[in-house]
Amino acid sequence: MGNRLVMILLIAAIPLFGYLVSSWIQWEYDSQLREAIIQAFPNADETILQEFTVSVVCDDPDIELSPAERELCSIYSNLDLMKSGSVVAGSSGAALAILIKIAGLFARISRRVLLVVFKPGLYFTSITLMGLILVHASIAMGSIYYIAAWFGRIPVGFIVAIGLGGLIGFFVLASSMLAIVKKAQTRVIGLPVNRDRAPKLYEKIESTAERLGALPPNNIVLGLDPNFFVTEADVVCVGDRLSGRTLYCSLPLCRIMSNGEFDAVIGHELGHFKGQDTAYTLKFYPIYRGTATALAELKDASSVVLLPAFALLSYFYDAFSAAENTHSREREFAADNEGAYVTSAETLGTALVKVHAFAPFWSHFQTAAVDAIRDDRFFVNASKTFAEAMKMEATDNVLVGIAETHTSHPTDSHPPLAARLVSLNVSLESVATQSLNVQPETMASSIVDNVESLEEEISEAYQVVLAHYVRVVDEAEEMSGSTRGESQE
Repeated sequence: MGNRLVMILLIAAIPLFGYLVSSWIQWEYDSQLREAIIQAFPNADETILQEFTVSVVCDDPDIELSPAERELCSIYSNLDLMKSGSVVAGSSGAALAILIKIAGLFARISRRVLLVVFKPGLYFTSITLMGLILVHASIAMGSIYYIAAWFGRIPVGFIVAIGLGGLIGFFVLASSMLAIVKKAQTRVIGLPVNRDRAPKLYEKIESTAERLGALPPNNIVLGLDPNFFVTEADVVCVGDRLSGRTLYCSLPLCRIMSNGEFDAVIGHELGHFKGQDTAYTLKFYPIYRGTATALAELKDASSVVLLPAFALLSYFYDAFSAAENTHSREREFAADNEGAYVTSAETLGTALVKVHAFAPFWSHFQTAAVDAIRDDRFFVNASKTFAEAMKMEATDNVLVGIAETHTSHPTDSHPPLAARLVSLNVSLESVATQSLNVQPETMASSIVDNVESLEEEISEAYQVVLAHYVRVVDEAEEMSGSTRGESQE
């Protein structure tokens, strides 16, 4: 309720300000006119006198106006225009907010409706906001100009700054919308493997897809990030750019998973290549995430005339977030059912707990890798090193508090672990012991031919990227330190 009140105030503030300013200055001009009439005609009828306004005088063709009076009529007409613009801007903002609310509620009906409504709704909202940004900037500039002119001192620089702020906001929003319509793209540090390099892996994944009645992936990428996902967005990886359906698999997690757990996870991911899921991921999520980027850019543009646009675009994003969260849960639960169908609910539950419990440790490994790089050391096989480290972490403590955690995904969102286990009718306690077994008799990674050679190749590429990042950060810190030193001198 508090956020809505703030939004209403932001939508109404500038138009209300413009309306009050224009009405006040017109009232002042009308008052001066009546005073002049009273001075000329002291016995003038009060009722008739109230009908005399600058507008009436200016519109009377029988009255011959002096140059100064014509200039006053022009100012009065401009104030009328500003008053009308304020009414239009305020009512347009309110109407847009109501339409966004209705569209957000409508989008909760189904994923198909969300797909149909979101993109046109975003464009309509953005185009309307671009117009409102310019109108609000004009109202703010006009209001300040006429107030300042009334008191005899015009702050030209401040008025120009407001105008520039409006133009910047217009172009920021326009460029953000153009960027959103570009083809979706995901960047990963991993290597694409073809059928010749990983025949058993392809055979397993394709047989699982056939069993589920799902489309098989066109590409398989193996990497170090602790994640599994599928996408139809373009995937930029080491030395290649992939289009079509891509499956990403984490080699470090494959080392602590059994073959059955891996099958369950792959079943879940391939479940997203059924029905509307691929269209949902390809058509909705890139624009949905792009809207968040546009919001961040609009916020960084920091100008008072952009606040209403920022508030309305935020409201649009929030209105559809509720629908997205609802459909996302349904999608993930449906995909979990596919993973459980391939193996069992308990096996998928175990795999999910492992991912939630041990994936966060990858950030600790990255920190250790950065420290090693600064000492001119590298991990030969980062995947193997990570798996060895997890043997020390596989205690009951690692399961504390994980029920409400979410797994990461480059283009999607997931319900918390607890909700997914409930949907599978599996308790955390029932799979706890098996989920702490990070040394399975047969590691899932064994299905990849010459896996250690591949891991070493990816580890080198991964640490080259980290080394570049470290160098950039260190140089930035060095430059910052030099600048501070010079300013102190």
